[in-house]
Amino acid sequence: MRRLAMTMAISACTSGTALAAPPYVGTWSHNRLNCSAAADVQRRTVFTVDKAALSLPELGCEHASFRKIAAGWVVHASQCYGSDTSLAEPFSRVIHIERHGETVRITWPGFDSGPLLRC
Repeated sequence: MRRLAMTMAISACTSGTALAAPPYVGTWSHNRLNCSAAADVQRRTVFTVDKAALSLPELGCEHASFRKIAAGWVVHASQCYGSDTSLAEPFSRVIHIERHGETVRITWPGFDSGPLLRC
């Protein structure tokens, strides 16, 4: 019985780190005050990345797959909707996410978020 309890405890500890969220997952902004601002301010200033979708100012993608590369992550985002009227919706986009210490930078051709802090 004691051995079973020890095995379960070790398994719980090791699986906890395996299930940890990737470092890009979270809510990000240039200014942490925006993280608790009114909804209309958050819509314009807060970037949310989860394991399967993105919600960025003026761009939302319902599906996203992430691939690790040396410089960060390449995101293949699809079913995206945004304010760019030149794009037929839904569209797809390749997005790059780079982590530098405590900040994240999200880029694609013609867009650079600049350094973002975790909310």
